[in-house]
Amino acid sequence: MRNFKHFGLGFLLGAAAGAVFAFLPDENGKSTREYLKEDAEDFKELQDGLSRAQEAGSRLASELPAAEQMVSDLNTDVERFKQEADKEIARLQAKIDRLSSELNQDLNESEN
Repeated sequence: MRNFKHFGLGFLLGAAAGAVFAFLPDENGKSTREYLKEDAEDFKELQDGLSRAQEAGSRLASELPAAEQMVSDLNTDVERFKQEADKEIARLQAKIDRLSSELNQDLNESEN
């Protein structure tokens, strides 16, 4: 029990000394209390920034399905356009081949 009293007394004296030193100004005249206040303000700004980032992430997550659907629809439209363009290219190539063949025949007939 006696050791506990000494421990308790030492603890209280240490806490009191820490409190005194915590409020003494440093070489710049700022006390630990002022540093703690600045740190608390910085922490509040950090919390606000994290809160804004979390809100932005939530908005992004809620809008992501719509964006994915838009990309899917766009891919479908591009594929349809490509198929139609391939058909038109094939039709034009057949016409070019036919006209080229007719032109070669006309050239051969005119040479003879």
